[in-house]
Amino acid sequence: MHNRPAADAIEDIEVACNLRLVGRAEDEIRIDAEDALGAIEGLEVRRLFSGWGFYRHGLLFAAAWEGEFRFRTRQGRHWVYEAVDRELLDRPDELVSAARGVLTRLEAEPAATNASKRRLGAVHRGR
Repeated sequence: MHNRPAADAIEDIEVACNLRLVGRAEDEIRIDAEDALGAIEGLEVRRLFSGWGFYRHGLLFAAAWEGEFRFRTRQGRHWVYEAVDRELLDRPDELVSAARGVLTRLEAEPAATNASKRRLGAVHRGR
């Protein structure tokens, strides 16, 4: 019983270190992806979940999240974030092409564009 507080403290330190490493991974992915996606007009990157969201004209299309770069897609009634091969971040032309494909599909998705328009309306109204 005497060692339990010490064990708890060690576990707390391990969790804190893992959280810092997770944040660092997302930051590195954000930097690489933002550079690679520079050809996309209207690109905006901002905090999302425990990582970063990638938007074009207010439409969320990708995220740096859980140590991966992910494209946002719809499966049935649910939004999912599918991991992309990390090496794609080193091939900007291919990444931009893939991102444009995702954007085309999302722009055709009423649930994606309606949420985007609501957010933009709130911004324009000063909320």
